[in-house]
Amino acid sequence: MRKQENLVSIRVPKKLAGKELVLVDAAEYAALKRRLTEVSDALEKISRGDAAYRQGRTKSISSLAELGR
Repeated sequence: MRKQENLVSIRVPKKLAGKELVLVDAAEYAALKRRLTEVSDALEKISRGDAAYRQGRTKSISSLAELGR
């Protein structure tokens, strides 16, 4: 059997025992959390736009020049 190096001991609360856990670097976690916020915001905007379209509160145009009319 090979000797393992750089082992780390971590205490896990009993309520998490038996569950699958993943350790993530703090910087990577922060980046993932920012990305989640951005995606959630985009999905909310899409949802609001879709609702406005279904309610007929939007205007279809074929070019930006028609937008000012």
